Amino acid sequence: MSDLLKQEMNSHNRKIFSFMALGLFIVTIIMAITGMETKTLDGWKWMNQFGAVTGVIELLTTIIVATRFAGQESNAQVKENMKNHSKSSIFFSKVITILISYLILLLVAIIAVILMKYLVFPHKPLAGTLAQELSWAVLGNIAYFFIFQSFIMMIIGFCKTWYGAIAFGVACTWITEIIAGIFMIFIYTHRKLIYNPFNFFFVEKQIQDGMKHMMTRLQLPMIIKGSLLYALIFFIIAFIIFVHFRKFNTWNDDEEKNNQDTKEA
Repeated sequence: MSDLLKQEMNSHNRKIFSFMALGLFIVTIIMAITGMETKTLDGWKWMNQFGAVTGVIELLTTIIVATRFAGQESNAQVKENMKNHSKSSIFFSKVITILISYLILLLVAIIAVILMKYLVFPHKPLAGTLAQELSWAVLGNIAYFFIFQSFIMMIIGFCKTWYGAIAFGVACTWITEIIAGIFMIFIYTHRKLIYNPFNFFFVEKQIQDGMKHMMTRLQLPMIIKGSLLYALIFFIIAFIIFVHFRKFNTWNDDEEKNNQDTKEA
């Protein structure tokens, strides 16, 4: 496992991740200054919206998950590692790397948000309501990370290229919300539909804004527990698919298949 983790955290990947973390920090600064100048953010909103960078964190983590679990480059690496390691070890080495990457990005965001709070929105101390809002915003981001990225791990494997995987992963942000919106049309007349998995993708938004309860029809403890439960279900399915069903096709496999089809024709 240790050598798999070293491979996942090689110098190239660490360099790319460093740029991601730096970019997140810079974007947080820009959002704070923009919010102050346009008067669209104040100290309370800044904490409640987690510096308005939750979308950036989700984008970066989706890129990391997509490039770890899909694309021919990733498949080639997995096939090479399968010579000396089990698929289970390979899977969990990727999961551990993703989790570490997310926690570092989350820490960078927290530090940047608190720093900007004192530099740009110094009118109220970071205590009481403001500290509570930041805590809830962080909790919401964590809950959404688990359910959304587990979902991405589960469905991303069919993408053949890393850029296709990234595009599809990012698109899933809107796809899941659109599907959830369709279900919401029927929630009021079919009460049990509130437990459909897509309704729980609104966990972060509901934690940040309690009025979203009117949309999901779920109490806060229920949507948090439900999102974590569905995250676990998605994760288990992703593991089963990775270990038992994924073929990990590479460029050579596709080329050999094309040549075989040509000969048969």
